[in-house]
Amino acid sequence: MTARPLAGPVRAVTFDLDFTLWDLSGVLRHAEQVCQGFIEQRYPAVAKRYDIEGFAVLRADMAAQHSNLAHDVTALRRAAFAAAGEQAGYGTGELERFVDEAFEVFLEARHAVRVYDDALPMLEALQGRVTVGAITNGNAEVKRLGMDNYFDFALSAVEVGAAKPARLVFETAINRAGVAPAEVVHVGDDVHSDVFGAAQYGMQAVWLNRDGADWPADVERVPHHEVQSLGELQGMLLGLIEAPV
Repeated sequence: MTARPLAGPVRAVTFDLDFTLWDLSGVLRHAEQVCQGFIEQRYPAVAKRYDIEGFAVLRADMAAQHSNLAHDVTALRRAAFAAAGEQAGYGTGELERFVDEAFEVFLEARHAVRVYDDALPMLEALQGRVTVGAITNGNAEVKRLGMDNYFDFALSAVEVGAAKPARLVFETAINRAGVAPAEVVHVGDDVHSDVFGAAQYGMQAVWLNRDGADWPADVERVPHHEVQSLGELQGMLLGLIEAPV
């Protein structure tokens, strides 16, 4: 039995971002299409060599060859742009400009997400009551979405040098929050990265299972609490935050 009710006091709450606070469905593909269109217009020599699928293969090959890039989706995408630009014969200045411009176009389009209806009410309810953090393996930036005022800190795999479920990620978050692991509730949609990782470090893990999926057979079961919406979780947290120490 791995179901575990949440316990107070809760002094910090951390959230995964993609598919937890907003819907990323189709967004990355759209961002790659926007980026590819830009490359075709501004850097045709690259576009002749690589389309969207070609860039995906290039990134996969580079990740396999360079383990230090595996956790850093930003560095990996920029490295792929750089490799493609070099193959197109761009010199240093033009190459740097291509990489910067192409990545910025992708990153801006990557943030065209739909924030879930229950996300902002949750964040607003927590604001000023507990420490609130964001922990992501991707390159989403809460500041780009105008949501940074809801968070006391935001961590990415790029910054930490490791990706969830690595212990270092959650340890860094705990240090930022300045409380004990058991006093932190971590909320995420990914069983392996979020639920398993947080529970292994002693945090109270919440699986946001919006679609009612089954626990994956290939992931070790760990104590956690399961909800289907942030609205369901909001009242629980407020009660625990106000519980006496």
